Amino acid sequence: MTVRTRLAPSPTGSMHIGGVRTALYCYALAKKNEGQYILRIEDTDTKRFVEGSIEEILKVHEIYGIKPDEGPTYGGNYGPYIQTQRKEIYQKYAHELVEKGHAYYCFLFGDELENLQNEFLKKGTGFRSPYRDMPIEEAKQKIDSGEKYVIRMKTPNNEKIEYTDGVQGKVVFDSNMVSDQIILKSNGLPTYHLAVVVDDHLMEITHVFRGVEWLTSTPKQILLYRFLGWEMPPFYHLSTILDPDTGKKLSKRSGTVSAMEFIREGYIPEAVNNFLMLLGWSPPIERAHGEKEREIFTLDEFIELFDPKDLNKSNPVFNRQKLLWFNKEYIKNMNTLDLANRVVDWVKNYLPDRNLLSHLETDPNLEDKVKLVKDRCYLIKDLVESISFFYHRPENIVWEIKQLKNVPRNQIPQILEELKNFLTDFSENSSDWLHEKWEKGIRNIADKFTMKHGDAFMILRLSVTGKPVSPPLFEALQLLGKQEIISRIESALKSFK
Repeated sequence: MTVRTRLAPSPTGSMHIGGVRTALYCYALAKKNEGQYILRIEDTDTKRFVEGSIEEILKVHEIYGIKPDEGPTYGGNYGPYIQTQRKEIYQKYAHELVEKGHAYYCFLFGDELENLQNEFLKKGTGFRSPYRDMPIEEAKQKIDSGEKYVIRMKTPNNEKIEYTDGVQGKVVFDSNMVSDQIILKSNGLPTYHLAVVVDDHLMEITHVFRGVEWLTSTPKQILLYRFLGWEMPPFYHLSTILDPDTGKKLSKRSGTVSAMEFIREGYIPEAVNNFLMLLGWSPPIERAHGEKEREIFTLDEFIELFDPKDLNKSNPVFNRQKLLWFNKEYIKNMNTLDLANRVVDWVKNYLPDRNLLSHLETDPNLEDKVKLVKDRCYLIKDLVESISFFYHRPENIVWEIKQLKNVPRNQIPQILEELKNFLTDFSENSSDWLHEKWEKGIRNIADKFTMKHGDAFMILRLSVTGKPVSPPLFEALQLLGKQEIISRIESALKSFK
């Protein structure tokens, strides 16, 4: 058997980060078994369709390194891979179910339908339509006369529907609680319940991964597989990712949940993948007593280790601080040239600063600058902010900061003059500078004004970077070069005149 898994998102907005986790599990199982991972678009809910969503789903797969073997733009032998392009296929099976007695034409709409649904709701049982037992020929006469209709599945009464889920274990449903679900809408498009069964069967999907919130719909799919005479693949209903603030399903109320938004904020996709794969999966790695649990896994390592039996039933919490930790670790350990290239790509795609982009793309020392700051940065945008002073001269420097509270403002220009004169004697080739000489000279300037040594370094830092916090100052000055340093100190001096 060739393992075939799929992700079937709806194009109703930005792809949720939980969808990336599901994609990772699908992808890992397929790749580990030399099978195929399929991307299918479930767009039959036309009222909720959001323009550009399909393109974003494709982009998310590209950025996160989860490449489908089949799907829209990827091709394959089981297409089309967009459900609205498969309308006639679903109609065929819906009408076939009617002919077999497993579904029926229903003519309930509007207030009549709503009132009847409310009655069943009060009784606490699944909905049953009065058209359920109407003879097919009579129903077809109504259709021929132009009456609007839907097709509903005919749920059997008084039956226990059992199945064993790959994550949740044995589950039992009472068929009396399962409504006669609409499987074909009045516009000729299927509902999720029919479409997913038909597509998974025809596309030969061998394993189904989806969120546990879909568990309640499973009895409907179990029945449809039975009605159509098809074998149902194993289902794995994944744990719910919880919001740390509310304890409920992760939502945008507490921060970013869009897969693309994490990238825009400066997260490394490999780091997000690593964080997500552990939200519901336990690595099958034995540890020696006292050995720290391993947390860093590449995608290839994850694929090698992945087995659905290691998926957890308990719901994980989306710890944003832990995600930041993962991202910092990936930034810190990434090849500096690779990281520098990612900085350029991030600015190109997500920061509307063409001037900065031009500087980054032409800077022969970009790698050195990134190396200087990478260990202290959590996000790509932190890297960009940390090195931006190399390309943008300080403007409107704020000297009234707590670090300089003991330095009279009128003394700062005098100190700047001393710093300028001291650095003027330095070599034009900054690689020849000696840290000891530089540090001793600035300490001597501080002593001359009977001030703390740190205050003199802070005045130099502010005049050159415009910020009270910067990368290691000596190394930053070396990368700026002597003439640029002198020029910036002179600009700072002019602000006092």
